Amino acid sequence: MSEHLEWREASGRGTVETYTIVTRAVSDAYAADVPYVIALITLEEGPRMMSNVVGCDVESVKCGVAVEVIFEQWSAEITMPKFRPVAGKPAS
Repeated sequence: MSEHLEWREASGRGTVETYTIVTRAVSDAYAADVPYVIALITLEEGPRMMSNVVGCDVESVKCGVAVEVIFEQWSAEITMPKFRPVAGKPAS
């Protein structure tokens, strides 16, 4: 609840803490995306954020999987951070 906020650069690497596989779209806008993974990612620097895990089979996502950020351009004004598994790094 502090008003003393500041931007800090992050590595973009983290770990999947927990996740769910969505198999039923919440609206028609997401129908083409199912199934997809929503995960709680703990960044190496400590903060946690919710995002999608992409670029892999949804069944391969597990707690402890190492992930790295990628950015998906939605429009000229909106870029969304998403995560993909780090090649060669099994779940811890």
